[in-house]
Amino acid sequence: MCNLYDIGRALRHRSRDDWEEALSRALKDSRKAFGIRKTDPGLVLILPRENASIQVETMRWGFARDFNPAINNARSDKLGGMWSNAWEHRQRCLIPLATFYEWTGPPGSKQTYAFEPDPGVNLLWAAGLWEPAPSSSSFTMPTFSMLTTAAKGVIAPVHDRMPVLLQPQDFDEFLSAPDPGHLLDRENVSVTHFRCENPLKQNSRHEGAVRQTMLPGFD
Repeated sequence: MCNLYDIGRALRHRSRDDWEEALSRALKDSRKAFGIRKTDPGLVLILPRENASIQVETMRWGFARDFNPAINNARSDKLGGMWSNAWEHRQRCLIPLATFYEWTGPPGSKQTYAFEPDPGVNLLWAAGLWEPAPSSSSFTMPTFSMLTTAAKGVIAPVHDRMPVLLQPQDFDEFLSAPDPGHLLDRENVSVTHFRCENPLKQNSRHEGAVRQTMLPGFD
C-alpha cells in the first residue's frame, strides 16, 4: 500500500503529452507537491464526462467514512461495497507520482525505499477512484483513493501491495470504459528503486527522495 508520495514542483523533462502538459500547468498553483499523506490535498486527473478534455482537480486523499475518516487505498480485487459506486459511475482518476515510498524491516529499524519512474520518464501514474465531498463532513473538497494490487517486480521484496500503475495508452480506457478491470493487475510499468532517508523525519524540509549512502555491494 502507498501512504506517502511526491508529485514534485515541475516535470523533469519536456513533454508534449497532453496529460503531462495539463499537470505541468496545475503544478504552478499546487499547494502541496512533496510528502503527500492521507488527508492532504493532491492533484488528480479526470475526464469529467465522455469525450471531455483532460481536467486537473485538487482533491483530499482518503475517502471519508464513519468508521475511518481517510481511506487512502482501495484493493483492486475488492471493488464492491464502498467502492462500487465510484467504479460503476466512472468516477476514476489518475494520480501522478514522481516518487512513492515504502518501508520494510522490523519496528524501530525500518528501511525506507523510494520508487520512481525510469530515467527519462517524468511520472508514474497510479489508478484511483474519487467521489464528491460527503455532505456530512466538515470539508468541501472531493476525495480520492489509490487503487492497489499485489506487489510485483522490485516492489515485492519491500511490500506485498503496490499502486496500480498504468501506461499512457491505457488512460482513456481506464477512465471511460464501463469495466476496465483487466488493466488493474498487469505488470506493464517499469520502476526504479533505491534506499533513501526516511522522508517522515524531514517534515517540512522534505523536497524529494534523498538517496542513502551505502557501502559497495549493499545497495
